[in-house]
Formats: sequence, C-alpha cells, structure tokens
Amino acid sequence: MAPDRVGRKHTARIATLPRMTRLRWAIPAAVLPFLFVAACGGAAATSDPRPVTTRFVTLPDSDGGHPVPFTPTTDHTYRPGVTIVDATASGPASQCTLGWPVTSSTGSRGDLTAGHCVSGLGQPTWLYTDSSETGRLPLSPYELHEDDSLADGTMLDAAAAFLPPTATAAQWVTPIDGHPIAGVMTPREAATLPRGTPVCMAGARAGLTCGPLLDANTRSLHWGGYAVVGDSGSAVFVVNPDQSVCAVGILHDGPADRDNTIAYVEPALQKWNLTIPVTAPHRLSPC
Repeated sequence: MAPDRVGRKHTARIATLPRMTRLRWAIPAAVLPFLFVAACGGAAATSDPRPVTTRFVTLPDSDGGHPVPFTPTTDHTYRPGVTIVDATASGPASQCTLGWPVTSSTGSRGDLTAGHCVSGLGQPTWLYTDSSETGRLPLSPYELHEDDSLADGTMLDAAAAFLPPTATAAQWVTPIDGHPIAGVMTPREAATLPRGTPVCMAGARAGLTCGPLLDANTRSLHWGGYAVVGDSGSAVFVVNPDQSVCAVGILHDGPADRDNTIAYVEPALQKWNLTIPVTAPHRLSPC
C-alpha cells in the first residue's frame, strides 16, 4: 500500500486523507509507530519510461522500498539526508529531510529543506542524534521560507535553516552521501533532460534512491523514484560518471511512492542569494 503523504498538520488518521499529498511528516510521538507501518510498501508509477542513453548514471542498491522511521545524525554533523524537526509550543510539529547545503551572501552556513515543512518562522529546529529521539543537535530557526510559485509559474518550495554560532566548520558536511557537488542545474537545463534519465534523492526515510525522470518542464520535474512521507526537502540530483552530482531540486510531494514532484532548487538560490558549494574537481555542463 502506498502511503498517504500529507502536507500541513499531518495526523495519525492517514487512511482518510487526500491522495495528492506532501512528503512532510507531522509527528505526534504516540502515533509514529503506526505511521511507519502505513508507510511500508510501494506502488509503481504508471507508464514508466524506458531507460535512455545519457551521460548521467544511476547508483547501486538505490531502488528503495525499505523506509526507516527517521535518520539521526549520530556523528553530530549537519549533512544532507538526515531528519530535521521543527516545533510549536505544543511539541514537535513536523519531520522532514535536511537537503542541500548552502552559504549566504554573508558567509553563513546552512541547509535547505522544503518550504511546506515549516510550522512557523522562529520556532526551535533540530536534528536527532540518536535512535531514541532524546539527543538533539540544534539549528537556528528557519529564516527563509517559500511555498508558492513565481510569476512565471515555477514552483518554489524551500526553506533555509542556518547553523548556530556553536557549530564548527567540520560539522557542516557538503557531499551528498559522499558524492561531491559539481554544480546546479537551472530549470531550463533540467527541462531538456530526456524521459528515463536516472534521477536520485537522499531521503531521511527512504534513503538514497534513484528512479526515472517521468516528465520535466521549466516549472517542475516529475520523478518515478521511491520516496515516502518524511522525505520532503530531500536533495534531488543527477549523477555524473565520475560520481559527482548536479543539484536539480527539492522533493515536494506525490500521490504514490514512485510518483513524485520535484521543485527546482536554483530559483530559491537566486531569490535568496544563496550558493550551493561546488566541491567536485571538475565542473560539467549542463550542471
């Protein structure tokens, strides 16, 4: 059974919720085990495209299908693919995925997630550091937040949380699951990718998964890889033959495990004057 993936204020009654849903997970502690059971399994997207010959490659063991409840940062680093949580006065509000590393125009280091994950600006934000959810590594509260479309129709679903003053430079990890970043694709570049191009994601619940590009235009990208509730905000990318990655977008939503919408990341970078650090030795084009 594919999970119902809802956006704002998700509760335990997931079986009765609409199908077109966000991948943010609101997490009342008492219901988390039931949500995990409901999120196991997956339905394939219809009319998957045939594989195509492209310079981009897939990654081994990345089909997905075995989600975990959440991913803590056991080494106390801020790295893509771990669970990020924000709170309200009544307790934890949502569980999403820490995505692209970014620097601001003033040199502040931080990370992106999905804009629809934000319960409110100024609220406490943290990463879990252990499987018991008791250890917490703080981030500064969300400072930037957008969950809308630009005037030209481009989807914008992003939020930025920056590292607190107590964090060290060594705690900020920029590679995506060990893969250095080679650059950022613009929406126009991504829209030229053929159907079937392998596209990958680093999710806090589904893990590192890859799947075919189903459709793309300059507003958003439709992806057939595996993702479940709690993966919202994940970094979405294509992989070069040298194993470096090109940033494409941020996981937004989807009606089924292998039927997902991606918001491009480049418009958010431009809007807020942010930069994704390029660490790969060679920059390729388009990327």
